[in-house]
Amino acid sequence: MARSRLGTVGWMAVGAGAATAAAWAAAEVSARRIRSRTDPANDALRPPPSDVVHRSIDTADGASLHVVERGQGRPLLLMHGVTLQWWVWGAQFNTLADRYRVLAWDMRGHGRSTVGSEGITLEAIADDIAAVLEDLDLRDAILVGHSMGGMALGRFCARHEDLMIERCGGLMFLDTSAAPLALPGRLDGNVRAEELVRRAAYAGTSRPRVRYTWPDSTPSVLMARSAFGRRPSATAVLDVREMLSVMDQDNLLAAGRAIVDHDVRSDLAHVKVPAMVVVGSADRLTPVSQARVLADSIPGSVLRVLPGIGHQTMQEDPVRFAELVDELST
Repeated sequence: MARSRLGTVGWMAVGAGAATAAAWAAAEVSARRIRSRTDPANDALRPPPSDVVHRSIDTADGASLHVVERGQGRPLLLMHGVTLQWWVWGAQFNTLADRYRVLAWDMRGHGRSTVGSEGITLEAIADDIAAVLEDLDLRDAILVGHSMGGMALGRFCARHEDLMIERCGGLMFLDTSAAPLALPGRLDGNVRAEELVRRAAYAGTSRPRVRYTWPDSTPSVLMARSAFGRRPSATAVLDVREMLSVMDQDNLLAAGRAIVDHDVRSDLAHVKVPAMVVVGSADRLTPVSQARVLADSIPGSVLRVLPGIGHQTMQEDPVRFAELVDELST
């Protein structure tokens, strides 16, 4: 009987190993497929132009904000999500600078922007938005906040109502949320996935316990791919993977803390400038249900749901994104 049990265990181990190998092989095939996809029209738009102007803005808490701009006209301030950098908006510098003064920043703790004494919180980032508007004297500006940038935009509306009314002519909340994210599925028995994220963010330490690297490997490509909708271009996916790879992990943990506690649903009723909420139908990170809650929180806002698009609207369909900016600006 002992031999029989040992044989059974052995075959189970062989079976588990075969299943793991099969899963890895499938992942490799998927990663190769992702790396091979092209989107010639949009791929040509993605590289940021060489004639952008780089600026540095100092904040009250000692942070230095890296801001990039191109073009003349009505100001269009683009604010990216967590782990990204200003050049995720490369297509927008190419498609919109003929009629807008296009500006994008590295959010504090990202890219070439430093953190400051207030750390990485949505309140601090909201104050950074105010600092950029005032330092560059932007008026009648259209503000676009993507993902965490949209959360900070909501916090800006709550903290700087007078400045919002004085300086802003339109607000776009892009692939973002007004409430704590509800990640799909249950893990660890009855604990929901978002609760595990919260536990990880508040694990009784100010530094990550486990560190990782983002080599150009199958797992990192698949991780970046998860932010996109149907059949994304390899260029777009690998751009996101590259930005992920250089994100400081202490800053990422701080940003995670800010995101899990985010809730401005009761703070947006006073928004008095035109507002648009945009979400992709295939966005798994901030899904359509979250966008509807956000739109319902802003009186008079319009909701645009883009078929087949994921969490990276500005990369996945820059032409449609430009049309929505023009719609908001009229």
